[in-house]
Amino acid sequence: MDLMILSAGAGERHWHGPRSGRPLRSSGKRQMQKVGAFLGGERLRPDLVLTDGSLRAHVSAEKALKAAGWTARGISTSEDLAAGRLPARDALKRPLLVALPGTVRQLLGDPAFGLPQGRVEELGPGCLLRLAGQDGRFRLIARTDAGDLPDLFPYPAPDGAGRRDRPAYYYRQSAVIPVRHTPEGTQILIVGSSSGRHWTVPKGIVDPGLSPAASARIEAREEAGIKGRIGKDPLGHFSYEKWGAICEVTLFIMEVTKVLEGADWEESHRQRRWVSAPQAADLLRLEALREMVAGL
Repeated sequence: MDLMILSAGAGERHWHGPRSGRPLRSSGKRQMQKVGAFLGGERLRPDLVLTDGSLRAHVSAEKALKAAGWTARGISTSEDLAAGRLPARDALKRPLLVALPGTVRQLLGDPAFGLPQGRVEELGPGCLLRLAGQDGRFRLIARTDAGDLPDLFPYPAPDGAGRRDRPAYYYRQSAVIPVRHTPEGTQILIVGSSSGRHWTVPKGIVDPGLSPAASARIEAREEAGIKGRIGKDPLGHFSYEKWGAICEVTLFIMEVTKVLEGADWEESHRQRRWVSAPQAADLLRLEALREMVAGL
């Protein structure tokens, strides 16, 4: 059985909550994305992904899988791994275990791995180990540290020749124009940006494994607190510059059927406002988006 073990990325320094809830720092997320791009480029797709149940390990697994171009759904928690024990997964060809660095060191202290104590103790955040197993024993094939990997990401895929500031999937996005019909005419819902400095419509990165339409529904619920019907065919496409390259956006019309309030709206810190199409065209920041809204 081949085995991959990944120590979670660097966590927030000033965290006073439980160990299992410590979040990733921005540098930790970058570590995991670099490791994920490496996994994708080397086609080292795991058969199963198990974490130790900590938030930091789970988010690390998500960041790595997405950067590799794979879906992050299906990540499971292992009680054995949480206790520093090797999960019983003999039937699998290549599982990926993601855990806090301390848990990884505890796991690798098992005599089945045969690693010198000094090598175990030096393992820190963002370290990927590949091991080969036979008859209950493992030998180390390769070690990859996030700090040794390129800072730029391959594009347009993890094995692409181009280079970008962010993982390849960041540049594929989808958005919705939420509409409702009133006696005064059709209105469009615009929302405040995350910074609150300008108006936009629900828009976000299409995660690997999701269609643009499915991703747009999620963004509409999270950013604008709305649910509705999206047509089978998109309204169109537009592009804009971000992260040192061009993002391609698929745009859909959504007929709003429900407006969420309170805790049901995940990003309720945003403003939202119903306006006419001409007003929306004046208020939206992205020129390409303004042109499409004006044409409604």
